[in-house]
Amino acid sequence: MTNREVTRKTVQLRVDQLVPGMELCHDLVSGDGAVLAGAGTIVSSHTINKLKNWQIAVVNIVSEVPVNPILSQEVEKFVNSYNKSVSVVQSAFTTLRSSQEVPLDAFTATADELAAGVQEAGNVVDRLYDLPPCDDATFQHSVNVGVIAALIATWMNYPPEVVNAVSLAGLLHDVGKSQLPQSLLHRTNLLPPDEYAHYKQHVRYGFELVKGLDLADSVKAAIAQHHELNDRSGYPLGLPGDKIHPYAKIVAVADLYDEALTINRDPHAVYSPYQGLEKVSDVKHRADPEICLLFSGRMLNFLCGNIVALNDGREARVVYLNPVSPSRSIVQLTSGAVLDLADDPELRIHHVIR
Repeated sequence: MTNREVTRKTVQLRVDQLVPGMELCHDLVSGDGAVLAGAGTIVSSHTINKLKNWQIAVVNIVSEVPVNPILSQEVEKFVNSYNKSVSVVQSAFTTLRSSQEVPLDAFTATADELAAGVQEAGNVVDRLYDLPPCDDATFQHSVNVGVIAALIATWMNYPPEVVNAVSLAGLLHDVGKSQLPQSLLHRTNLLPPDEYAHYKQHVRYGFELVKGLDLADSVKAAIAQHHELNDRSGYPLGLPGDKIHPYAKIVAVADLYDEALTINRDPHAVYSPYQGLEKVSDVKHRADPEICLLFSGRMLNFLCGNIVALNDGREARVVYLNPVSPSRSIVQLTSGAVLDLADDPELRIHHVIR
């Protein structure tokens, strides 16, 4: 530690006095112990909005900051890695479609970089959906699942080597889609039964592509089993929960969450993490309940306080989250009136404004 770092002083400021570039002095912790923003975070406009939404009134900041980035270095590094990863996956899928050869080194290096970024930057899930959509949602979905799976593995206190492997499994989970006709990839909710049966073959195609590679069996298992469910309602084999690999269960939850937000979605549509969490909640008894509850619980810490639009166009702030049905939480309108959306079957949160 340098002398300059030792002698820097701290000051307390109201959140409305913060400007981008200031450095948080202490961890900001929620009531249940989750770290909302870590010590050393360089405040950005995004951070300031989040602090206001969390109703944090004052924070301690370092009075002198040697650099003045718009984003924290960790988050900025993650965003750069993310954008590069989408390009890598897009190029890899192009190679796969023509040669059926998996560029494993490229996937492995990308997964390692994403996993490192997650472990350094913390919960970056909301940042995934702030970034411009890719022309082909398949590429972005693969990277998102790699990121979210790594985050879940981190929350489960797995060591870095396992987090890297889970991230790689997430990145490769849909590699079999490279062998499907493009017409099947962008309208899976609308496919007739025969075409949907063909679509589900992407799992088998994916395993065929990786089974001969120098790749850990655990990663291969996650690719082969990421659509299996504990109640045997999954595919392709209808395995029971005790036969499904733990990595596959993590990837499945990440896949379910991101699929609700990116697949079959208008590229210009708005981001609703509440919708994604509802999908995870809906399947928690069929998937792995422990992983679903861990993911939902951690995510809910970051969603209370958001400014949202309701489906009737009104703007509100989320004041209490409904853990069973997040889109039906308790909100406060700009008029000051408080609504429990669970009391009105016609009302729900439509999207996040900030």
